[in-house]
Amino acid sequence: MNRPIFKIIMGLLGIWLLYDLVTDPLILILLIGSILLMFFSDRIFKSHEKQGNLFWLGLILFFLSILFTSAAWVILIVLLIFKVGEDHRMFKTVKDPLTKKQTKWREKEYVAVQFKEHEEETVQMSRKKWFGDDSIGYDIYEWDDINFTKIIGDTVIDLGNTILPKQENIVLIRKGIGETKILIPDEVGVSLDISLLLGKVKVAHDELDLKNETLKWQSPSYHLSSRKIKVVLNVLVGEVEVVFL
Repeated sequence: MNRPIFKIIMGLLGIWLLYDLVTDPLILILLIGSILLMFFSDRIFKSHEKQGNLFWLGLILFFLSILFTSAAWVILIVLLIFKVGEDHRMFKTVKDPLTKKQTKWREKEYVAVQFKEHEEETVQMSRKKWFGDDSIGYDIYEWDDINFTKIIGDTVIDLGNTILPKQENIVLIRKGIGETKILIPDEVGVSLDISLLLGKVKVAHDELDLKNETLKWQSPSYHLSSRKIKVVLNVLVGEVEVVFL
């Protein structure tokens, strides 16, 4: 899709959204009320905890007031079409589950290798983007369990540049649209729990098309491995690829 045309379409849809918000009395009251809750929560309660709860309530009501409009759903559909249309791989990811016949899953051979002892961990806080691509493990890094939510965007996680502790480590990702690629050292025990509304899963040389299905898979020696990684992915539309290093 041509980007100038896309911007024009989104501008027109934005005007439609604004029109829906101001012409529906119930939605308008809900919208104004949510804004008042967010910006005046500190004046209603002195307790920081109650202020925070009131702010989040206002934020939820704000998004609900927008989602109650027809224009908001049309905008989401246009964004999805634009994302799929400009990304050939994403287009193929959506098309294949709808057109290809299901293939049987092949068992994989697993080889375990001992790692060196991991040093003491440190806890870090990080903020992830709701939109856009990101990469974890491009440089050498200290491991910490991964848990984040993304609306649209591709994600690459390279576990080859870290040393996993001798325990079950967790990767938990909730995503709307986008590709997810995870690179895992061959000596690490792997457990996969992947749910896809529409898309495909690739594990090494095996490939499956999923349509509102869940794939659960473990490497043969998962329970015997000292270092394990449990990958839990919930994706609406996209491709998940697991590569063994």
